[in-house]
Amino acid sequence: MRKIYLVIIVCLVIVGVGCQEVSKPERSNLTYGMAKKNIIIGETTQADVIKLFGSPDNMILKDGKEMWIYDRFRVESESSSSSGYGTILVAGASGTSSKNSSYVKTITIIIDFDSDSVVEDYNMRVGGY
Repeated sequence: MRKIYLVIIVCLVIVGVGCQEVSKPERSNLTYGMAKKNIIIGETTQADVIKLFGSPDNMILKDGKEMWIYDRFRVESESSSSSGYGTILVAGASGTSSKNSSYVKTITIIIDFDSDSVVEDYNMRVGGY
């Protein structure tokens, strides 16, 4: 009887784990357009930047001023394949080919804040390879 209860409990645990929802990673708001649209020199505060992009990847404090650095990259992959088959009288021939390629897109935003935590200046770099 104990074995039956043990089997039932194990089955319920397995079913419970199998029914959990898998979350997808959130897409980042950190884009050239979002930065250009929302970061206004002399107006945008650190709180505004955190609401927009989240916590910075790196922070530097120098002479009472902060510099925040956001750095993101995204890898895009593409693969394709093709195959062919031909018959000439009795002899046959077949062939396959495949192509895999990947592309990395990067964005780096460096934001300088004044001593009142307001954007003093910012620079962006967008690239890919």
